[in-house]
Amino acid sequence: MSGIQLDIFGIQKIFPDLTDGTTLFQDDVGWGESYTRHGYKSIKGKKIWRKTIFFNAPKILNPNLEATIYVFLPKLNKEYGSHPKIGKCSSGSGNSIKLRGGTHSDESKKSAHCYIFHYEYEGGKCNNFQKEYPHLDYAKYTLPEDNEFPNWIGKVMGFKCITINTIGDKKVEFYAFFDPSAKIENGKLVSTNDWKLRYHGFDEGQFKNKKSPATNPIFKTNWGKYMEFRMDNADKQTIAYCASLREIRLP
Repeated sequence: MSGIQLDIFGIQKIFPDLTDGTTLFQDDVGWGESYTRHGYKSIKGKKIWRKTIFFNAPKILNPNLEATIYVFLPKLNKEYGSHPKIGKCSSGSGNSIKLRGGTHSDESKKSAHCYIFHYEYEGGKCNNFQKEYPHLDYAKYTLPEDNEFPNWIGKVMGFKCITINTIGDKKVEFYAFFDPSAKIENGKLVSTNDWKLRYHGFDEGQFKNKKSPATNPIFKTNWGKYMEFRMDNADKQTIAYCASLREIRLP
C-alpha cells in the first residue's frame, strides 16, 4: 500500500486532507448514536425502530467532505417486510448516508438540503443516489454501478462517500464506495481496505423532481453542521466502527 494515506484507524483516504482542515473521528465531541421509535407519515399506524449515527460538527465545515464508516449489521427488525411499503427498494431498506445537510426534522426550509448515498440491506442499486430539500421532499435516482453492491445483513460493511466542488463551483462531483473485506477480531475491526467504487458522477442540476423543485439546483455549500448515517429497521445491536468525517481537497 505504498503511497496510500491512512487515517488513525488505518483506513485508506481517497482524497487528501484540506490544509489546516477539520477531521472528526468516532467518539469525538459531536459524535452520537440513537435508537428511536419512528413513524412514516405515508404509512398510518406503522412504527419502526431507527438507528441513527451522526456527527454534529463544532462549526459549519467546508462542503468538500469524505465520510467513512464501517457498520456491523447483525440482523433486521421484524418491522422490515411487515408492510408492502416497508422493505427492499422501499422505505427503511438500507443505510442512508447524508452529506452537506442540516437536521432532518419538520423545519421546512431550514431542514435537510443534502446529498444521500443509499445502500440497500439486501443489496441492489434502487434509489442509490438522492437529494433531499426540504425535509421529506426527495429527488431519487438509480445510478449504474461500477461494482455491484451486495447483501450485507449479518455482516460488516465499509462505506465511504465523497462530495467535492469542481473548480469554479459549477458542478458537484460525488463518489460512493464500499469495502466488503472487513471482519471483527477480538472486538476490533480488521480490514484490508478493499475499497470498491460503487459509482461516480457529477451533479450539474440534472437531478430534477417536478414535485420537489427545490431539489433541482446543485448543493454547493454545507447547509448545517450535521451529517448522519441512518438505518431504519436495523437491530439495536448494530455497531459502528472507524467512523470519520474529513474536510478534503483536490490532489
